[in-house]
Amino acid sequence: MDFYGQQNRARRYTGWLLFYFFIAIVLIVVALNVIIYYAFIFLEFYPYTPADWFSGGAVYYVTLGSLLLISSGSLYRWYTLRSGGAAVARMVGAEPVNLSTTDIKERQLINVVEEMSIASGVVLPALYVMRNENGINAFVAGYEPDEAVMVVTEGAIRHLNRAELQGVVAHEYSHILNGDMRINIRLMALLNGIVMISVSGRFLLRGGSRSSRGRSAGGLIVLALMLIVLGYIGVFAGRVIRAAVSRQREYLADAAAVQFTRNPQGIASALNAIRLHAPGSIIEDSHAEDMSHMCFSQALQHRLTSWMATHPPLDVRIQRIDPSFSALLKARGLSEKLQAREQAESAAPQHSAAEFAGAFVPLAAAELVAMPGHVNQAHISYAEMLHNSLSDDLLAAAHDAEQVCLLVYALLISKMDDISAYEDMKTHLTDNQMQLLRTLVQSIKKQPDDARLPLLDIMIPTLKQFGENEKREFLNHCRRIIKSDNRYTLHEFVMLSLLELYLYEREGEARPIRYHSYRDVEEDICLLLELMARVSELDQEDKHNKIYAALKGFSIPADKYSESETLSPVWIRKSLSRLAELNPLLKKGILQACADLAILDGKITSMEAELIRMIAESLHCPLPPLLPLHITAARPG
Repeated sequence: MDFYGQQNRARRYTGWLLFYFFIAIVLIVVALNVIIYYAFIFLEFYPYTPADWFSGGAVYYVTLGSLLLISSGSLYRWYTLRSGGAAVARMVGAEPVNLSTTDIKERQLINVVEEMSIASGVVLPALYVMRNENGINAFVAGYEPDEAVMVVTEGAIRHLNRAELQGVVAHEYSHILNGDMRINIRLMALLNGIVMISVSGRFLLRGGSRSSRGRSAGGLIVLALMLIVLGYIGVFAGRVIRAAVSRQREYLADAAAVQFTRNPQGIASALNAIRLHAPGSIIEDSHAEDMSHMCFSQALQHRLTSWMATHPPLDVRIQRIDPSFSALLKARGLSEKLQAREQAESAAPQHSAAEFAGAFVPLAAAELVAMPGHVNQAHISYAEMLHNSLSDDLLAAAHDAEQVCLLVYALLISKMDDISAYEDMKTHLTDNQMQLLRTLVQSIKKQPDDARLPLLDIMIPTLKQFGENEKREFLNHCRRIIKSDNRYTLHEFVMLSLLELYLYEREGEARPIRYHSYRDVEEDICLLLELMARVSELDQEDKHNKIYAALKGFSIPADKYSESETLSPVWIRKSLSRLAELNPLLKKGILQACADLAILDGKITSMEAELIRMIAESLHCPLPPLLPLHITAARPG
């Protein structure tokens, strides 16, 4: 999967969807004019010729009123969903999953999602569960990868084993990385606008039924019925478009899930579990129709036509994913297949840090730039190993709203050499909190450097539950810790930047694409290249030569670059915020230049890996972890 191209195609696809719906709306408006014209003739409100309908201006009033009606419905739905995935989760009545739960099956879901987040570089989505929904289903919603939510039905949690759940989660993560979430939310808004035609018809029908005037009442009822029929025809057309789009996206997500896990039987077995499960994947919630195109499998039962099905048939999906799975089911019988699947799961190899140790393997810049969206079995295995290596006290603190702040403080303090931070924190923390803070610092020091950012990712959903004042106070404490030793290290800059990014800059609403040329962001590119050159510790001559060479790749004149005496973190974050609004295809060039500067000496330090990860996150390009065999020991500072 070409992540940058896929993100760009997803945005263009949204444009085509708008075009298709525009055509549908034009036809609806034309039909409305015809219906209302003849209704007026029947009611003797407007007993003139069709030419009079245009010359008298009635056509403009009807057209304007129709467009206002449709747009008001779409804007209303868009407004209610402006906060992204969390609004969709609330709409369907889903409840947040307690990350500190002791329920074995919910714990399994949390572990699988956390491992997939580490493997893909995507911040852990906020997890929700649809209680009392026995169908096996799931969906993700949001505008950007790092503000997504994942909603899973109770049936999926209770009836899928770990391998099957991993296949479902990988499928949903591929929707995140493919840019499908933005399309899905806009589809919901567009369809809601067309629905308003039927709503207005039902309103007129009630008015006509209560009217005492014979001819007028009859005319209103006829007009209302025609509006209802027209509205449903429009909704039908919209849903056919939605279903056709969704079915193709599901095939892509299935293929990506297999690419991620290298275990086609996991997702094939999950689809087969739906086939054998009495409720299947059906969702009973009243909003199931609105979000059916988001789900892992068909959320509604369409008896009349397959055109309305938002997902391909289960048999077809299983055959595409793993032809041997279907063949084995038919040849050996279901019970033998299920038994073999369970035996294979129990015999799955356990991964350890030793698998990722060994000689340093250089990583080419082109390989690093191609990594967003490319999750493989090595990343999954590494994520499982890393997640298993995290101590119980670290995971418990990451999931606990009262301890998560202390864990962030511990991540910052663990890289400091003096005790000034402890002295400063004594004025803000109780004795018990100070004791826990020291314990967490010691636990973090036992972890490898590459575990720090994945641990931060796991904490983000808990931190996002804070109110605005709590977030502000928390970040002020973080800044106070950073200043306590009178040093501002790159590690501290990366940590603080990611925290501000996740807690403030990525709160709902889609981010626009404002820039389609590097010429619009020349100063920002120069600043970012200087940062990477300084981190790479090149000598002065090499630094300038490499920056000039990189600028040439962007067609930026050399005189645009002037070395800064100091690089302000505020300037850097503002530049990254502007670069995030580049066309997705242009972001690839930004990461390529950063990677070139980082790998000039043939290696990547853990410090450089953290910085590249932060830059990629800022550009909305989730970067899978650089495996330890690609990273050398960090230089101090």
